[in-house]
Amino acid sequence: MIKALTRSSMLSFAAIIALSALVGAPAQALERCARASQCHGALPQICMRCSGGQFSCAHWACVRHMCEVQICNGHLTRY
Repeated sequence: MIKALTRSSMLSFAAIIALSALVGAPAQALERCARASQCHGALPQICMRCSGGQFSCAHWACVRHMCEVQICNGHLTRY
């Protein structure tokens, strides 16, 4: 079952991702990307309804040569 996130749960989720980035991302931080397929690592198993009404799940994106986890095209954390 897919569950939409509330504002407080989204903030908690972002805090968890940020904390995990501090622990596991130093090796990834040195790598730069040109496309999302170059980004690797654990993704949170979470989906939500976006403002346009569609559902989106956490996925990797390459933004300004940095890998980041996104849901609904909004960044959560960069590596």
